[in-house]
Amino acid sequence: MTTAPAKRGKRAKSLTYNVTSASRNKARKTILNGLMGYNRKVVGRQRWDSFATVLNDARGRVLGGMTGWIGWGWMYVELFWLPEELRRQGHGRKLMALAEEEARKRGCVGIYLNTAIFQAPGFYPKLGFKVFAEMEDFPPGHKTFFLMKRLDT
Repeated sequence: MTTAPAKRGKRAKSLTYNVTSASRNKARKTILNGLMGYNRKVVGRQRWDSFATVLNDARGRVLGGMTGWIGWGWMYVELFWLPEELRRQGHGRKLMALAEEEARKRGCVGIYLNTAIFQAPGFYPKLGFKVFAEMEDFPPGHKTFFLMKRLDT
């Protein structure tokens, strides 16, 4: 942990700045609650829901799929993975179709996600996604693409 004293303001002598590696702690909750309160003043109360589209085997075991959340009228695909032996057989396309159907059912404006150049950047444009940003050296030596698909057009 690194600490540096604050320099201005009425409470300057009692304030410190800290860097910590903890992500699920009291600080995160305070920051998240504060940001959500601020955002609510601008966009109103919004519901954030998680979702998953899953590929199961005959015994019900999860073989792969996607997870993410819906908020502010958009679906975000956080994770999407299928085992190598199940790729290029239409399973990914079917899972994305289920996600899109769910997004439409929940009234989403669109879907957005990111994918690295070594993952599946060619897959999403075939489904109507458009690249809206690229980030070099994320991860180092590679590129990440940010894609979206509007459902309201």
